[in-house]
Amino acid sequence: MHLMIPHATAMDEAARHAFAGLNLPNLTTQLTRLSAADTWGSDEYAPHLPHQLAVAALRGQAEPSAAAWAVEAGPELSWALMTPVHLAVGTDGVDVLPPAALELSESDAARFAELLRALWPEHEGWQWRLLDATRWAIGHASALDGLQAASFERVAGRAIEPWLPDSRVLRRWQNEAQMLLHEHALNQAREANGQLVINSVWIGDIGRSNGQPLDVTIDDRLTAPLLNGNLAAWVEAWQRLDAGPLTQPLDSLTLCGERQARRFTAQPLSLLDRLMRRWKGADAAAVLEAL
Repeated sequence: MHLMIPHATAMDEAARHAFAGLNLPNLTTQLTRLSAADTWGSDEYAPHLPHQLAVAALRGQAEPSAAAWAVEAGPELSWALMTPVHLAVGTDGVDVLPPAALELSESDAARFAELLRALWPEHEGWQWRLLDATRWAIGHASALDGLQAASFERVAGRAIEPWLPDSRVLRRWQNEAQMLLHEHALNQAREANGQLVINSVWIGDIGRSNGQPLDVTIDDRLTAPLLNGNLAAWVEAWQRLDAGPLTQPLDSLTLCGERQARRFTAQPLSLLDRLMRRWKGADAAAVLEAL
């Protein structure tokens, strides 16, 4: 079994502090037994996250296509993930609030998606999928080809400026969505209820899948709490991971952070190497810190 864990660590100082006192004995055991192999990723400013690059490599793709993977699409269409967002204007710039801040129900999400369909209509070849309340997908045979934008997982809870796309098409679509949403009755109702308005969308994770299957188990339970800034829930999810999937005999383990994803695999070891590893043990904290 090959287990992949996205968002296993974070560079945010608060996340590091929350993680510092966490005891993960089964992760330590796995890292003591397995040996470092492949590495994917470069730095925290790349538009794609390391776990997306790792999945692309394992699927035999040159670039990630997280939207197409999410809808389990073949190569016929390119897909993008569309995320409804609240852009908060502050003294230091514009921040993209995390998804949980929207408190968006699936029924309300369907209403907003129906409103935005006017910009990406089905009669022009667009296809829509509502994956959950804050994660929609749009697909097209050609209109998305060649467009690049950062994954929403890079943007959530952060300033928007460093991540704005270079593409004029994507900027135009975002502007058109903002104009459509501005003071719309749906947002007026949210404001009256004391909820944040949906004043923009983020379009990213664009690509076309090659349709190849993936022989990897991706456990993404750490993703939502980290994106939403709920570090207590993130730490709790790590504890459940350690007490659950990490107790299984793994052939491979891929740990993914903001900069790199590193795969550890079962490899033949000499008797001396096995004894040394058992004596010293692995430094799980150091492994995660490097990601």
